[in-house]
Amino acid sequence: MQPQLDHLAAELTEWFDSVSDLTQKSLFGIAPEGPHRDAVVVDSMIRNARIIYRAELDSEGKLYSPLCFFLVAACRHLGARLGTGHWRAALETLCQSQQLPGLEAFGLPSGTPAWRFKAELDAAIEQAGLIDRTSLLNKGDRKVAIGLGVNWAMRLLLACAADYPNPVESPGHKDFSWLATRVQAAMAVCK
Repeated sequence: MQPQLDHLAAELTEWFDSVSDLTQKSLFGIAPEGPHRDAVVVDSMIRNARIIYRAELDSEGKLYSPLCFFLVAACRHLGARLGTGHWRAALETLCQSQQLPGLEAFGLPSGTPAWRFKAELDAAIEQAGLIDRTSLLNKGDRKVAIGLGVNWAMRLLLACAADYPNPVESPGHKDFSWLATRVQAAMAVCK
């Protein structure tokens, strides 16, 4: 399992670097570097956080784009880069969460990993003040909440990919099906 997760983590790092670079050039590139671009980044982070927060989990991959755009914008806002270690930790968390015993026998459904990760991401989005509620946190603590949002968004993205039914890759495209194929293969080894 270790070599497969290491390889996938490296592949995810390369994939996300490409997503980030293209988003920086296309979506964020509408404004010149400086305060105007920073405003576009924050607007994108808030807009996609709200989409995620209001969305229901689905099996069609509808959260793929907002999760990717949120991750890129939040990382840019924080001055962070998602490296191999980050993706490796997210894969390990997903693997471990799929093996947790359920509480259903006690009438306490704990939900799927995606359901649990979305609840954590929603809480981080609330705490960061990215929705229509006022955050009680100071500016520094809101940045910590955004960082937690990045943590949970990565895990939710991978969990959604693990749950995506029958992914079919398109040659030359590194889209949600591409991601789902790889995550599902890695999770099959975890079980």
